[in-house]
Amino acid sequence: MKFAARSPPASPPPDSSIDVAPAPPRRGARLFFVATIVAQASALLRYVVLARILGPEQLGLAATLVVTAAFFDMISETGSDRFLIQDREGGQPAVQELVQLVYVGRGLLIAAGLVIFAIPIAHFYKDSRLAAGIAFLAISPLIAGFTHLDIRRTQRHLDFRSEAINRMAGEGASLIATAVAAWLTRDFTAILYGLITRSIVMVAVSHMGAERRYRLGYSREHGPRLAKFAAPLMLTGLMLFIGSQGDRVVVANTLGVKTLGHYAAVLLLIYYPSAVILNYIHVLYVPLVAAQRDDPAARDAVSDGLGGLTLLLGVAMVLGFAVVAPVMVPILYGGRYREPWLIVGLIGVLQTTRFLIVWPTTVALSMGHSRTVLAGNFVRLLAFPGAYAGAWLFGGLTGVVGGFIVGELVSIAVTLALVNRDTGSPLFSIGFDRFAIFIAAGACVIAGGYAVDHGSPTLGVVAAGGAALVIAVILRREIRAIAAAMVLARSLAAPVLARVGARGR
Repeated sequence: MKFAARSPPASPPPDSSIDVAPAPPRRGARLFFVATIVAQASALLRYVVLARILGPEQLGLAATLVVTAAFFDMISETGSDRFLIQDREGGQPAVQELVQLVYVGRGLLIAAGLVIFAIPIAHFYKDSRLAAGIAFLAISPLIAGFTHLDIRRTQRHLDFRSEAINRMAGEGASLIATAVAAWLTRDFTAILYGLITRSIVMVAVSHMGAERRYRLGYSREHGPRLAKFAAPLMLTGLMLFIGSQGDRVVVANTLGVKTLGHYAAVLLLIYYPSAVILNYIHVLYVPLVAAQRDDPAARDAVSDGLGGLTLLLGVAMVLGFAVVAPVMVPILYGGRYREPWLIVGLIGVLQTTRFLIVWPTTVALSMGHSRTVLAGNFVRLLAFPGAYAGAWLFGGLTGVVGGFIVGELVSIAVTLALVNRDTGSPLFSIGFDRFAIFIAAGACVIAGGYAVDHGSPTLGVVAAGGAALVIAVILRREIRAIAAAMVLARSLAAPVLARVGARGR
């Protein structure tokens, strides 16, 4: 994605705590990528263990607890940890103490909310067994509020080592705790032990690796600026939840927790792999784009590279998932989790559409335009009525997932237009060609799934031909993105290959 450049200011504003140009070398980027893979793989394995031991209904109840935790986490999201990276003075101790104070307060509020609303939430999902579990869940965010945010501050200088270690330790411990608890309890509460263990370990590791003493404090100087940055993101939280977790809420509420168990089993096969890449791209590119915010030409070059890379990865994921997932679901979870090809394809399109939003939102946040992210995510509110309308018109998972896909696509279009506005380009100019290519790939996946389920060879050939055409267009258009992806892949694989070679000798 390339944004129109503006003339740079006569002299860049002073920056007392972050290197703007030249950017410092990245430290721990490979380790962070490995850690992201380990973390998401651990989370996926956690669900595989639960699915195998507990079955669809108990898995659905466990997924409901995770969705509830995500709801409270997202509606209270301030983005303050990213403020430490994005803000010019975010490296100052006073700013870090302020953000850590906000973190503690947020943890207390989430814990209180879970306890207070445990029974109403259980009634919403029509299962009284959830009430005690939701109240017990409050322990996890309460502990997580005391995280030492040196793991974020060091990323101002492109140092990702602390964050990498923290993720691997927390998710690995969570996997072990969940597996042991599932074997002993044989019910959905096993997920609670895993989530609480993760919070304990991640907080402990964040303090052990910190360079500064842990302090809490309010700053009159920096507080208003943090509030200005955080307020739109807090309002964004509800829309973000709808975009990332709302489908599970609607499935559980309208189709039951057992159907949610089936749905979650398929979804998580692409949710976690895409989250690996999404988190890595977001964490890596926020400081890269922010470091060039005073140089429009350099910023636009980084943004264009991000756009091409996101499209390339998104199309690869949606096409690959449509082919592999229908076979892998019964292998991993068992035959009782088997789903039609169309359902699997729709789930893949939904999740990769969510992945695509990392492109414009990362650029917007890096430039400090959190209101742009708010406006784009506000459109996601359309997803809920769209999902219920889809369920009424088409029935079942097909209608629910289709409604959410429409909401995600509209949200991306709005965010792209607003980022173009922020950088001085025509609203519907730059980036929409890539967006159209992705939509074409998704349409091919949906058509192919329908063809397999209904035995339509003609439609299947058309879908395959369309997918081949999309791939050809990308190969021709995104040469730079492909080259950059190959360089990145080689650089990430180099240490592993070197170690393998050394052992071979």
